[in-house]
Amino acid sequence: MAGDVSDFMKLWTQSDIESERLLQKFLLRGLDKVVQGESDVLSKLKIGNAASSPVVRWMEEWGYPSQITARLTGTTLTFSGHLFGKPITAESVKQAIRAGTILERPTDGVQAKVASITDLTAAVAAYGNTVLSDDAAPVSWEVIAEVWSDYRDAADPRSLDLVFREVGTQIHAETFEIPKTRKNTKYEIVSDEVEHQVTALLEKLRRQLAYAVLRSRPYHDGTSYVYGNKTEEPTMCGLCTWPTITQAELANPNVYVNKGGAALTKADLDNLAEHLWLDEHANYNAGNWHIVCHPLTHRFIHDFDISYRRMERDDKGVGFQVDTFDAKIGKSFPIISDRYLRPDTLILVNFAKTEYGYYANDRVDRKEIPTQGRYQRWLISFQTYGVVVRNPRANIGMIHGLPTS
Repeated sequence: MAGDVSDFMKLWTQSDIESERLLQKFLLRGLDKVVQGESDVLSKLKIGNAASSPVVRWMEEWGYPSQITARLTGTTLTFSGHLFGKPITAESVKQAIRAGTILERPTDGVQAKVASITDLTAAVAAYGNTVLSDDAAPVSWEVIAEVWSDYRDAADPRSLDLVFREVGTQIHAETFEIPKTRKNTKYEIVSDEVEHQVTALLEKLRRQLAYAVLRSRPYHDGTSYVYGNKTEEPTMCGLCTWPTITQAELANPNVYVNKGGAALTKADLDNLAEHLWLDEHANYNAGNWHIVCHPLTHRFIHDFDISYRRMERDDKGVGFQVDTFDAKIGKSFPIISDRYLRPDTLILVNFAKTEYGYYANDRVDRKEIPTQGRYQRWLISFQTYGVVVRNPRANIGMIHGLPTS
């Protein structure tokens, strides 16, 4: 953007159609590129297509589960907990388990074959040369396989229900004015007062956009979030708000971890990566995964295992820098520290599933406001829609409650 400031200022005070078109293009490029250049997180977020609705909606579905919570008593399995993001029901059990399904208790390898299902219970028998033993409490059983043959008729067909997720928009605006005397006065360190003021104003807008993309929360009426034209309040959803939304639907403290002010440890990062993979079926073999934290939190990560490191005598640098975390599950995650992130939070996010964008025909607008005095006044505004995260449960996890000093 720095190389185009003079061109920008030439266009600023002109009002013909060509100048307006170029100014729109310049402002847009300036905001996008400089915001992304000054924020490592925003540089990873894609700019999506323009939205033509005050609410951006997309469809998702809960996948078929690989685990189910149940308690074995004798030859009866009693199901409990949640399925497909809701409290378990007889209908949802039919979508996951049916006669012939083989379940395994991972703690000891005991396998049970389902003979029949009645409401929330199943009659089972030991399978694969294992011996059934009672559960002291409900535990997770893994869905291993289903018995099938060439001559088995299809029964109990399955289907997944679709759900809608949505984000709203937010208007970003600033006014700028300058008296004619000040505009025409030359200062020692400011060669062009208008250029100086507009540059500072654009910097404020860039910072405002960065905070919004990371931290914005939709308006909440006390019961639920409200999007679109139902309120005049901003309804944009920031990247770091998504974990709170998904955890309100179905809590999983293993991927939404509250540290309560305690310092971050290696075990915390290992557990977050492991449970997002095991519990929410995150796919670390695809996408663009990063650990994102505030520089204060990154400081703790720099000190991990510091007592085991050593410096050679010919090293000319002082200190240690950690830019990658190697998790015990066999995956490596680059670490990004960003000053716009909340100091008490750390997120593990797949940027390939995230994007934000602009409202249709409202990317950047500059309007001169008529005045009665010897000064000029402009309004700069643009409207963005919230961060879209596809399948947020499987693509973003959070540790919060971290130290802030």
